[in-house]
Amino acid sequence: MLLRIQHETKLTYTEPVSETVFEVRMAPPSDEDQTNLGYHLRTTPSVPVTIYGDGFGNRVDLFNILTPYQELVIRATSIVRTHRAATPAARLAGIAFEPEHDEFRSESTLEYLQPSPLVRKSPALDEFLAGLPRGGCHLTAVVGQLTDAVRGRLVYEKKVTTARTPVGEALRLGRGVCQDFAHLFLGGCRGIGLPARYVSGYIHQPGEVATHAWCQVWAGRNGWVDVDPTHGTFPGDDHVKIAIGRDYSDVPPNRGVWKGRARETIAVSVKVEPLERVPAEWTEWATSEAPWSSATWLQSQRQSQRMKLGSQSGYRQQQGQQQQADQAEP
Repeated sequence: MLLRIQHETKLTYTEPVSETVFEVRMAPPSDEDQTNLGYHLRTTPSVPVTIYGDGFGNRVDLFNILTPYQELVIRATSIVRTHRAATPAARLAGIAFEPEHDEFRSESTLEYLQPSPLVRKSPALDEFLAGLPRGGCHLTAVVGQLTDAVRGRLVYEKKVTTARTPVGEALRLGRGVCQDFAHLFLGGCRGIGLPARYVSGYIHQPGEVATHAWCQVWAGRNGWVDVDPTHGTFPGDDHVKIAIGRDYSDVPPNRGVWKGRARETIAVSVKVEPLERVPAEWTEWATSEAPWSSATWLQSQRQSQRMKLGSQSGYRQQQGQQQQADQAEP
């Protein structure tokens, strides 16, 4: 499947702010499941961008804005061809789950067995782990049981959690979005000794917000296998991976700090659309007339009137974008 992804983040401030340091993780990698055919990042105000790889191998675009401004717009556009050669279910089949075996405790997987900032130990998570079935001896059964348990504990509902909600709080609420489903699935996997990591990305499904989150579990000789606990399925060619980490806190689409006394408002627009072919010209990326406000866009907006924190000269953290898949049916 050939997809074009357009992702706009607009940050506005009630007063001028300055000395911004900003990270963006929106560039799809090329791997065995997908090929990035083009990626372009544009910021307004326009500033130089430095590219580096983080500790998980994700591309990060870093920029600074030293002069005062009241609006920052970040537009990322990608064209990706997805080509999953084999279904994830086939890669789990026949793999025995032996959590104490070296195959599940190698140097490359050990980090994904530990608690992380948003998937940390809590009484609610301990209770969830205690109720998990323990009968599976192969990964197909284990992953299926975990997925069913997650979908049995959380109801999909927007605006009850935030980008920084830990899994224990989501469990207490019993509700959340795909980010929370992914965190609970990770907590379940790590609790039984199955290495698992968080995936941020996009999804092309009619009627859904296009940002999405799912997971990968370690299948020994078959490597990392994608699992979508929100939908109770294995990802297909409609899923586009952006970044991987221990949980959402490692891979937010954007993260930054700024100096000032202003209140911040964030608005996010994302569009994922299929293409018949790669466009011959990519000049639309450089124009100011791109259809970011088109009525066909699925938009998510959140406003926060943040109170003054610390002194006038202190830095303040930019708001996060929560990853969600609207109208899921867990």
